[in-house]
Amino acid sequence: AGFFDAVEVAHGADITAKKEAKEFIERMDRGDSFMTTSCCAGYNQLIKKHLNEIKPFVSDTKTPLFYCAKEVKEQNCENIVVFISPCVAKRAEGFEDNNIDYVMSAQELSCLFKAKEIEVNMCKESYFSAEASKQGRNFGVITGVSEAVKSALREDFDKSKIKPFVINGLNKDTIKQLKKFALEKTTPDNSNLIEVMSCQGGCVAGNSTINPIKLSQKLINDLVQKSSDIEKISETNFFQEFNY
Repeated sequence: AGFFDAVEVAHGADITAKKEAKEFIERMDRGDSFMTTSCCAGYNQLIKKHLNEIKPFVSDTKTPLFYCAKEVKEQNCENIVVFISPCVAKRAEGFEDNNIDYVMSAQELSCLFKAKEIEVNMCKESYFSAEASKQGRNFGVITGVSEAVKSALREDFDKSKIKPFVINGLNKDTIKQLKKFALEKTTPDNSNLIEVMSCQGGCVAGNSTINPIKLSQKLINDLVQKSSDIEKISETNFFQEFNY
């Protein structure tokens, strides 16, 4: 289809999870009441345009796409980075990040395959030069981000202190809920890690996906079951092994 190679953005998710885990501990130590995740492009645009009140509570950690694109460009500044996206909100992130050259939706990729008469199911199976973790690969399914952050917490941290709360889809009610969290500086049951997904079900329900949600969830789960835990994955092992 014209691509030189493929990079698994789940490796960027591994980096995001590890950095958010570190940041979560730092925020709790300084007395913050809660922290929200920052990987959803739709949520990030909502904050900028309509929900500035929540900004102090949003993680400063960048998205998986940010870390993945950054490393690819650092390997060779001439590389052209094309992100295959499940949602159109990532186009906004693409405009804001100089390391991202193009954003192509999953639907557009499907059209490209059809135009070039490529039957994906007939292609020979291949593997990435290094595998991402099960937690990184599960980022796109609801609760996957908060579970990844929890798994990435350092061993001496009491994991019972992390209390996740999930915003499963942005709508009028959940936006009001987030605004209330911000203004009152408190959450239900003193939850302190708020996972926010614009699409109900997670990225698998993105507006540019081509598979039914249940099928996508099953395919991801099958891959997760064959993957390693995040503590066994180095932040740099993929990019060191990838040859351009």
